[in-house]
Amino acid sequence: MNKLKLGLIAGFSILLVSIVVYSVGDPLIRLISYQGPVLSGGVLGWYTLYRYTPLDKYAENQDGENVPVASILIRRRAWMIIVAGIGLIVPWLTPWVYSYTLNYQVLFVGSFLSQFVGGFMIGYVITSLKFMERFILYSLGFASDLFFVLLLYIYSSLFQISQTVLLNDVLVLVYGVKLLEGIAFGLYVVRRINAI
Repeated sequence: MNKLKLGLIAGFSILLVSIVVYSVGDPLIRLISYQGPVLSGGVLGWYTLYRYTPLDKYAENQDGENVPVASILIRRRAWMIIVAGIGLIVPWLTPWVYSYTLNYQVLFVGSFLSQFVGGFMIGYVITSLKFMERFILYSLGFASDLFFVLLLYIYSSLFQISQTVLLNDVLVLVYGVKLLEGIAFGLYVVRRINAI
């Protein structure tokens, strides 16, 4: 199975799982399920860039990688697009907005779509960045996960969720999402520096 097919399957699988998890989970699990549209959007953004670029439209970038010409052309605007993508993701995690999304399904659908689009934008332009820029961006993402766990603790107090349920939800986040992300990130770094 090639990388593109794997990316397509992974992107839609993550999206479907996050929709199911949201429909049956408690408020904390629903918050964790927000990572689904961001991840699937990122993977599908990357997939779209590579899938719809003709084979003769690839070029070597500054790191010696063979990438679509489009990613080289949008390099100057890449950080602006990434900031816009983050802007579509972060507001939905604030307590005030999130509590509204729990009460109004239309808002939840809007937040889900907004986070998917934000992830898609970031995934589409991520190959425009230099390797060290990507490494720093991924590392900042992992560091922000510590704040996400703190956010889960704050939400558990707001919604009067027991510490046992909070612990279970954090374990789901760590082992169901973050461990897999960490493994994928580690493999990417190791392959990129030609260690395997």
